[in-house]
Amino acid sequence: MKILVAEDEPEVLQYYKVLLEDLGYEVVTAKDGQKCLDAYRNIAGANRGFDLVILDHKIPRKTGIEVANEIAVMSPSQKLLMVTAYAGVLDLTQKPENMIIMSKPFDPDELIATIRRLTNEVLSYR
Repeated sequence: MKILVAEDEPEVLQYYKVLLEDLGYEVVTAKDGQKCLDAYRNIAGANRGFDLVILDHKIPRKTGIEVANEIAVMSPSQKLLMVTAYAGVLDLTQKPENMIIMSKPFDPDELIATIRRLTNEVLSYR
């Protein structure tokens, strides 16, 4: 299983990487919205795809919503998860239908449960 994570805070990005790799996922990271789209296109172009894309909203170069909408155009069935401190103030009329939004700070167990639900995985947390 492969997950793409876009997050501009290095500590949070590293946390995602360690947590998800510990769960057995292959993790690709991006520090801004454009790098996220580039990584998505490179992997999707190789016909390998991602099982899930996790986005922060406030990331440089393109917001998480902008990235999500561009990905949704390329791959309408792509599973998307936005984890943001701005969940209560986002204009949700602009989000893709298949995107779930979680608030930061998040409970790691809730994040893991949401990821498992989205990827239909039953990996055990170590």
